[in-house]
Amino acid sequence: MNKNKLIFAGLIIIIALMMVGASSAFSLFGKQQTKLNITSSDTIYQGDEFKINLTNDKGEAIGNATINILITNDDGLNETKNITTNESGIANLTVDKDAGKYVFNCTYAGDDDFEPSNATQNLTVIYEEVSSDDSDSNYDPGAFYSAQEGRVIYTGEVHDGPDGNRYRHLGYNEWQMV
Repeated sequence: MNKNKLIFAGLIIIIALMMVGASSAFSLFGKQQTKLNITSSDTIYQGDEFKINLTNDKGEAIGNATINILITNDDGLNETKNITTNESGIANLTVDKDAGKYVFNCTYAGDDDFEPSNATQNLTVIYEEVSSDDSDSNYDPGAFYSAQEGRVIYTGEVHDGPDGNRYRHLGYNEWQMV
């Protein structure tokens, strides 16, 4: 009888150890890789949106994730901002910096399900002074400076995309295929 109890106790201990080992292995290898992608141009106007996209290794959006942004100016002064991704994995930060050059170091710390990731971008902020003779009807808050085009792209303009399709600018660097 004692021998059976010892065997039974030994089996319980072995099963418990296997469960602990399996859960440890799952926590070590169960996390998905992530990719933090900066989608903003490297030159933007003061007050425009700095945009980031967070996905897993399959390209699926990671929502409700906190992104830490360390902003460093030319003088080496740092400021930290935290933003949260929406259900599409996108997070926006309104750039309230003076005109100048900055480094935006973005970090996702990871969590129980996802590995950490980071991305860095050198960003030039431009201040566009609006003359007093401009009327509100001519003001386009969604316009942005395109370094590739070398000019401002206005809301409503249609351009050929790199994939051969045509796209209409909806404002704030958002595009729709036409």
